[in-house]
Amino acid sequence: MTKEEMEELAEMVVNKLVEKQKELDKEFIQDLEASNIPIEIHKKPEEKERIILEITRLIVMLDALEKAEEYEKAAVVSSRISDLRTLLANLE
Repeated sequence: MTKEEMEELAEMVVNKLVEKQKELDKEFIQDLEASNIPIEIHKKPEEKERIILEITRLIVMLDALEKAEEYEKAAVVSSRISDLRTLLANLE
């Protein structure tokens, strides 16, 4: 699999995940509104969503790099994933 094909695959996976999450979020909000329970929604989705998308893309890339036995590049990608996961945890 070429790098370009990996990028395409990662983008397709991310787009599918984003669309599904939007559907689930919409359903969740509708369920909350129907329950008549007072809710307050705090959004910081742009940064959080961007980080999640990047982590997903990097995981796909990491898998491809490991299969290609490009371990040095895989180590760099793995380190970036760890950094982004820490950043994401600090946002929550």
